[in-house]
Formats: sequence, C-alpha cells, structure tokens
Amino acid sequence: MLAMLRMRKRQGLVYMLFFTIFFVYVVVVLDRTLFQFQSLIVLEHFAPHLMLNGQGDGDTVDLIPLVKLTGEDLETSLLNVLLMVPFGFGLPFITNLRFVGTVTAGVLFSVVIEVLQLVTGLVGGVTFRIADVNDVIFNATGVVLGYWLFEGFVRVCRGMPGLSGRTWARERDRTRGA
Repeated sequence: MLAMLRMRKRQGLVYMLFFTIFFVYVVVVLDRTLFQFQSLIVLEHFAPHLMLNGQGDGDTVDLIPLVKLTGEDLETSLLNVLLMVPFGFGLPFITNLRFVGTVTAGVLFSVVIEVLQLVTGLVGGVTFRIADVNDVIFNATGVVLGYWLFEGFVRVCRGMPGLSGRTWARERDRTRGA
C-alpha cells in the first residue's frame, strides 16, 4: 500500500514516514476503542458458556454533555484528550487540512467510534463501552491541543538554522505533493 501511494502521488520519504506513523496510530486507536472489547461479543457466539461481565444494552448511551461527570470520570476524560492529541498533530502532516478541517475530521472519527461502540453493543446485547457524548467533547479537545502543538512545532522549525520559513514551507509542500 505504501509503495503504491508513493508511486501514485510521488510522495517523499518524509511524507511516507509520517503517513505510516499516522496509519499505525489510527489502527491502535481502533483496537483500543473497538476491536479489543467488541471481539469478546463475537467470541460469545462461538463459546456460549463464556461469561461476559459487560453492561446490558440498555445502559450504553449517554447523550447529556458534561452534566453527569464525576471525579472518577476525570481520568477517563483526560485519557480521551490524550488519545486524540496525535490525531490533531499528525493529520496536518499528511494532508493539507488546516485547523477547522483537522478538528472536523477528528470529531467525525470520534463520532464514528462512538456509534460503532453503540451498534456493536446493541447487536451483541452486551458492551464494555458506553457511547458517550462527553467522549466526543474530550476527543475534540485533544484534536485541538494536537493541532496547537503542530502549529508550535512548525514555528519552532521555521526558526531553526537551515529550516527558514521558506525552506520549511517548501519542504512541507513538497512532501504533501502541493
């Protein structure tokens, strides 16, 4: 896949490196949020004697933002922010998206994960995750922080000797295929 992308779009090695890192990151996020727990539901159909201690499908949605947060939710919220910081930092490296596009893509990615958690929980009758609007809010916060870190990184690199503003922009645009 990477070889095809490189030949098709004539991307440089720097772009391919960042693309690969971002791809691996997305796969790991999907593994941690969906595949790891939801695969147990599929396993239950092949091993009916397996005892799953998830939540019933009636408690799988929380659509009230920020109101029901407790002190115990602080750790989960912080982890949701940290989960999406690489998304906000990495996506601008491999696309021409700026702030609004990056945040929109991050929110859509988060919403898709939450919807898939809900659907798999409803289909399986048990889930280990709750589709929560607070997750989307804190994930979006992580994307924003990641984008700000990206912008700071770009500014620092522009000030480095050998990577003046024009040189940095030229290299970035060349690796993006612009």
